[in-house]
Formats: sequence, structure tokens, C-alpha cells
Amino acid sequence: MKEEATTVGGRSFTQLINEFEWNEDMINYVRGIRPYPGGMDWIGAKRILTVMKLNKTHFVTLEILLHEGHMNVYNCQLMCMEHTKFLTFIQPVFELLPKLLKKSGIMKHLPNKFLNEPWEFEGRLEPMVTNDTKAACGSYSLAFIEHLITMTILQPPQTLLCDNTVGRMQWIWAAGILSRSLEP
Repeated sequence: MKEEATTVGGRSFTQLINEFEWNEDMINYVRGIRPYPGGMDWIGAKRILTVMKLNKTHFVTLEILLHEGHMNVYNCQLMCMEHTKFLTFIQPVFELLPKLLKKSGIMKHLPNKFLNEPWEFEGRLEPMVTNDTKAACGSYSLAFIEHLITMTILQPPQTLLCDNTVGRMQWIWAAGILSRSLEP
């Protein structure tokens, strides 16, 4: 990322990254301390699957491969955001994640390179199944996670994932949430 393109308030992107202060809750999250039951630390994890919100309206799925120092980005709307704009949103993750892993103190088994250097962004995975409705990227992100967990094919033309399937999954997720909230 070009330094001159990322100056904010007279300070460069690198300065902002270096001055970033971690919230203790974020560090505890990596250590497995959660405000809700079921938390696990990341020490034994080979990969972390998470959803990231971009630009207040768009969601992508991140597959963080801890032992490879690599992240895959799954985006159902490749055409909704130009590559350079997308890069400005995703670059801080690649810069800050190694610092968070190091600060947690539990990732000493990873190579120093993965804890001290920014991870490389190799681009969004293409071809990718697309969201024709332009309104269900959050649901697609959850569907991507489900497919990654079950190791089913995500990329066209072999995938069965489409707007119709995601629409049905939304009803299943909603029913699951409602049934839990209605339990005594």
C-alpha cells in the first residue's frame, strides 16, 4: 500500500499502525476469554473463520490460516467495490493481525515472521459465487463459513450455493435464533 495514499490527519498509515493500542478485550478474545460461554483460545487453531464488515454496508468472510501466515477473503460482490478501495479496508487487518497475535502472548509457536511482519494480501478469491440481490452479503458470509467448515466447493461452476440456497438458509438461521430466544 502506498504510504502517501494513506495519510490521515498528518500521520501516515505506518505511524497509525505502530501507535495502535489494543483493547484488553481484544487480546482476551484471542486467549479464549469471552463474555459468553463457549470461548476457545486460538493457540491450537489452524484457521479462524470470521466475518468482517466493510464500509458500514458490506460483509466479507476471512479465512485466517494461522500456520501459513495467510488469509483468504471470500466476497460475494466482487464488482461492488473497486480493488483499490477494497484494499484500503482490508490492509489494516493484514497489518494489525500479526501484532494482535504477538500481543496475546500465546502464539509463540508461530514463526517470528508471522508475528512481526504484515501478512501479504494476494487478492480476493475468484471466480466466486455472486450475490445477484446485492442485499444478502451477510448471509453469504455465513454460508461461506458453513461451506468452509463442511469442505464443500464454493467456487463456480461446481458450487450449489446461489441466491435461492442462501434465501432458504436465512429462514433456517432465523428459526434457530428464534427457537433459542423463546426457550425458558
